[in-house]
Amino acid sequence: MLGQVAGDSSRIDELASRQYGVFNFRQARDAGFDGDAVAVRVRNGAWVRLCPEVYAVASAPPKWERQVSAAVLSRPRATVAGRSAAFLHGIDGFGFTRPVIMIPSSGNARSPIARVIRSKFFDMVATERVEGLLTTTPAETLLTLAAELRQRVLEDALDDMILTGKARLGDFDPIFDRILGARQAGAGRLGRALEARQPGSYDVDATYLERMLHGVLADPAVPEWTTEYPISINGTPGRVDVFIAVWALAVEADSRRWHARQRDQESDRIRDNALAAQGIQVLRFTYSMLKEHPEQCLATLLAVGAHRSALSRS
Repeated sequence: MLGQVAGDSSRIDELASRQYGVFNFRQARDAGFDGDAVAVRVRNGAWVRLCPEVYAVASAPPKWERQVSAAVLSRPRATVAGRSAAFLHGIDGFGFTRPVIMIPSSGNARSPIARVIRSKFFDMVATERVEGLLTTTPAETLLTLAAELRQRVLEDALDDMILTGKARLGDFDPIFDRILGARQAGAGRLGRALEARQPGSYDVDATYLERMLHGVLADPAVPEWTTEYPISINGTPGRVDVFIAVWALAVEADSRRWHARQRDQESDRIRDNALAAQGIQVLRFTYSMLKEHPEQCLATLLAVGAHRSALSRS
């Protein structure tokens, strides 16, 4: 083709190898290819057009990472964000999704290959490289997701990040300093979840929690039960909040807030396992479960009881 300027194919191959087989027109031009030369390679099958001005070498496998890389390269400035970032960070509960990227608020939010989030704080958003892709940090990722996740899913993701060391509570401080006074969807719910996980967060009053648990147990379908039932844990005397003898079932109400629950998690497991060795099953209900979903607590209790009754008859 007249006027065609052929560039350095080895340079494109080397560049694409670092970007999951993807490159954009600007990078091709920097390697010496003009528009006609790019078009020829697309027609002869050497390159594959993924979206306007973004290409892949034909040998690159069409993996999810290739699509995410293409989405990032489709904009002059972009970073992986949202659910895509959560998956890259290995946050529990997130899998392959349509690529999600974040761009400055002045950018075009329409894309044929990705969901695009525009942020007026783009230049202040913390990023890091994950699997070779520029990605919002775990803390920034969770803020982005806070607007769309249900509260329980949001808190589970936060717990997973902290317990696995992907993020620290302090990582959220500069984020909330940045958005102070600004309208940020989901920030309030995330803020409350973070507050509940601070070292100084309060414990729920045990008497109040006990009343809520007893309210669930007061249903006529629940057999006779005993409070503060004495037990032996590996030879050490102890007690369970409630014991239902006919079901050999212990019911515990967890008044401890997040930090205490995580700190005592191992001792709880040791205790539960010791009771299981005695044929006693343990059910644990948290403050939020008893306060917000008492009917679900009762349904779970009755279902477990029915199952244990059936086992005892078999």
